[in-house]
Amino acid sequence: MLAAAGAGWEAAAVRAVEAAPDLQLVRRCVDVAELVAVAQTGDVAVAAVDLSVPGLDVETVRAVRAAGVRVVGLGPADRASALGADAVGASDDVVSALRTVRLRADDGPAADEPPGGTRDAAEPPRDGLVVAVWGPQGAPGRSTVALALADAMARTGRRCVLVDADTSGGAQAQQLGLLDEVSGLMAACRVANQGHEEQVEEHLQVVRDGFAVLTGLPRPDMWVHVRAAPLERVLRRLADTHDAVVVDVASCLEAPDGPGGGRDQATVTALQVADVVVVVGRADPVGLTRLVRGLHDLRDLVPDEPVVVLNQVRDSIGWSVEQLASTVHRLAGVRPLAALPQDGPTVDTAALRGATLAEVDPRSALVASVQTLATLVTRVRPVTLAAPTT
Repeated sequence: MLAAAGAGWEAAAVRAVEAAPDLQLVRRCVDVAELVAVAQTGDVAVAAVDLSVPGLDVETVRAVRAAGVRVVGLGPADRASALGADAVGASDDVVSALRTVRLRADDGPAADEPPGGTRDAAEPPRDGLVVAVWGPQGAPGRSTVALALADAMARTGRRCVLVDADTSGGAQAQQLGLLDEVSGLMAACRVANQGHEEQVEEHLQVVRDGFAVLTGLPRPDMWVHVRAAPLERVLRRLADTHDAVVVDVASCLEAPDGPGGGRDQATVTALQVADVVVVVGRADPVGLTRLVRGLHDLRDLVPDEPVVVLNQVRDSIGWSVEQLASTVHRLAGVRPLAALPQDGPTVDTAALRGATLAEVDPRSALVASVQTLATLVTRVRPVTLAAPTT
């Protein structure tokens, strides 16, 4: 199929395709909505798309490729690569581009391969460690642990960024005492969806040298602005430019239904992109029950074993850390690797001041335990320190 939005060369391209004995033109699409709809019929193998078509973005290309259709971007090579097209072609020789990509289409569906074509720029390997911090419902302390972990990693000399991707109730801006007039996450996803990933860093707020945050949504009903494809681009871009990326995500793990996705697509995407998943569970009977159930649910999305953290451990529970860990291991098959002691005064003071735990009481047992957790996480996948950007 062809999507050219009435470009001057469209008529000539149509005649050339129709004259080619080995090609069949299924549809001329007038807009991106029709492009996606036709792709999902299963009647098309390759789509030639003018890169100047209004509304064409990363999410559109991802949706077309997810339907098993390879995309040839007709326009600048860098633009085609940024949007995730399989290949780039010239508008005055559409037939050659279609033939080249069709040969690869015969080998398998487009959705089985990452974007890349005859002249595409391969995605560079990321050096930064992506850590998703997740936990079941019931306020186990995900956001507190995510902030403390990011702060601890930054204090070891790593360039770290904290991403608030909790689409149900982001709180990192408030925890850090930052003005949150514009959501950094929304803005970053917007530019990434337009293929301008180099602009993602412009939407970070600097906490201090070597530590920045991408603030979350001001209201939960704005989750529609955080789609899976742009969010993945944002996280990978930040991993390319930082030593560590810590992502705070919501608790629900329901996979998005349909191509449009749902509120929980941000959580699912972050978990699947992450190199390491840290699971936070509250160390009490209700918290442990939710943790065990959550670990079973998580296994369907994340095959690798997560780093399980018992949070708010205290003597009044009546169980030792070993007893707590053994219980989780027996019921979920995963042994917790870290235990964070309850320290209400330090946590409360940090929230009131808009500070990190280490800034409030660097000698507290909780801060020391988080530092140990940071060391453990980086051992799962060692981090190579990135050169400072200029």
